[in-house]
Amino acid sequence: MKRIFIFSITLVLLLTGCMLRPVHVPPEAFSLSSALKVIQDSYSLMFIDDVDGYENIQAKGMIALYNKGGKTFLVYAFKFYDESPRKYWNRVAKNFGIWSCRTYIDLPTSGLYSTRSSGKEIVSWWKNRWLFIVEGKENTEQFASYMMDTFAKIGGRFNW
Repeated sequence: MKRIFIFSITLVLLLTGCMLRPVHVPPEAFSLSSALKVIQDSYSLMFIDDVDGYENIQAKGMIALYNKGGKTFLVYAFKFYDESPRKYWNRVAKNFGIWSCRTYIDLPTSGLYSTRSSGKEIVSWWKNRWLFIVEGKENTEQFASYMMDTFAKIGGRFNW
């Protein structure tokens, strides 16, 4: 009984410090630029451009910079047609480390990862053809949640 109690308390403490939510992405018909431009209700889109990858990921995608109240967020977006984004998402998780992460949810149909590294917060998620990576100094998980909620409202998939 004592072990179950300690396990329960540990589980509650771990879950309250991490980001746990369903993963949402834009509808399949959206382009990369459309997916990034739709996030402009509460955040100002400062610039958007093409990118050839992120860290150890070599893939064509787009980068966008958002600002709200002096806080900036850098978003990398990738859409894969011939291969699974999971492979690239795993590279991000391995690059920053699984054991030092705040959230690591790896499901067969989606994944969510968040960590802090070198003074910045990083949140990454994948689902279907999409991979998103968000960087910021603070409130990055809230911004990533806002993005996913926006994608859900415009018709992104609602399941895990």
